[in-house]
Amino acid sequence: MLRRLAWTSRASVSCSMARFRHTAAPWRFNNERNHLSGMLLFTGVHFLAVLEGQERDLDGLWRRLQEDKRHRDLIRIGDTACGRRWFPHWILSCTTDPVAAAEIERLRSSPEPIVSNWTQLIPPIMLKAMTDASSCRDGTPI
Repeated sequence: MLRRLAWTSRASVSCSMARFRHTAAPWRFNNERNHLSGMLLFTGVHFLAVLEGQERDLDGLWRRLQEDKRHRDLIRIGDTACGRRWFPHWILSCTTDPVAAAEIERLRSSPEPIVSNWTQLIPPIMLKAMTDASSCRDGTPI
């Protein structure tokens, strides 16, 4: 069954925009190997991601994320069954827009009723980052 998982974390001190962009190629390989797609947004402070794939593949990636030293304070925002993918290919986007960072921080600190609407709250954040002139977007699958 196809599932959609959303998560966020704070970047470790050693994670910069340049390093983030540089490490994208291995992520593409690993995600393709594991039949995962989605979008990963980086603000320089926060990560926000929507991952799509089979449950066992998402579970494996979640376990690896929990051990990944590039992430601090990892939070699983939502997990739901889905009929089709929002992101058939990997998209990487980074933005320095303070509004996006504030919206992600609001998601991170939201009480349960707000987080239950994650499927409505996350797409506008990601769409804005993808269309923001200050963003570094790689629309090719990564």
